Amino acid sequence: MATRYSARFEGVTLIERDAANVISVSIERANAAPTIASATFSLIDPNGTAVIDAQSASVAGGVVSYTVGSTVLADEEYGQRWLVKFAVTIGGAVYTYYNDAAVCLARLSPPITHSDITARHGDITNLLPTGTTSTQGYIDAAWIEITGELYSDAVPFWTLRTVSALRQPLIMRSLTLIFRDFSTLVDASDKYEILSDKYEKQAQVAMSKLRGFFDRGEADTVDGERKPTAGLIQLSASRRRQY
Repeated sequence: MATRYSARFEGVTLIERDAANVISVSIERANAAPTIASATFSLIDPNGTAVIDAQSASVAGGVVSYTVGSTVLADEEYGQRWLVKFAVTIGGAVYTYYNDAAVCLARLSPPITHSDITARHGDITNLLPTGTTSTQGYIDAAWIEITGELYSDAVPFWTLRTVSALRQPLIMRSLTLIFRDFSTLVDASDKYEILSDKYEKQAQVAMSKLRGFFDRGEADTVDGERKPTAGLIQLSASRRRQY
């Protein structure tokens, strides 16, 4: 039986159409990177055509990467149902890893920083694990969770233009993860577990109330009304742009 390796994608692969994009996957097993002999990358459009076909990818430790040039997708429409494909050779065997992708106008970035977290709890920095100097790791993990939830609800979150609407749920989810971590490290009285549960409930409420303007056509034009993100499914008559 072939060894089962983990291929870590953080979510849907977003590819900015008019920019150079580094697309990566991290390969691991038992908290260690395998020795990767070689790897190739393919980018497949919604019709099944390989726009990039089995091109050599770079390998650094367990991270396999490929840079999609800024002009490669110049004639393509924005939309989902693309695929990225990595074929990775380890120990003489080829392992193939897929992830779905979307060609987009721009990626979305987290609208909060470490200072937003410490504004809520000024003592958090003093409680961080040894060697950790900020809450950025928790913010990143919370961002992956929230955007993943939106995507699972069929929301193309990268078209949201009221990015500030994500501040409250992201702060609450970050605090959830922080205090959950603290509850396993320094919590003899369960107070951090209680705080984690409290903030998770607030995060869920904030997500349920999320409203914002979307640029559904990705044409730098927002829709006329703010829309709820929960359960939002955007439809297009375009053959290539399918939400």
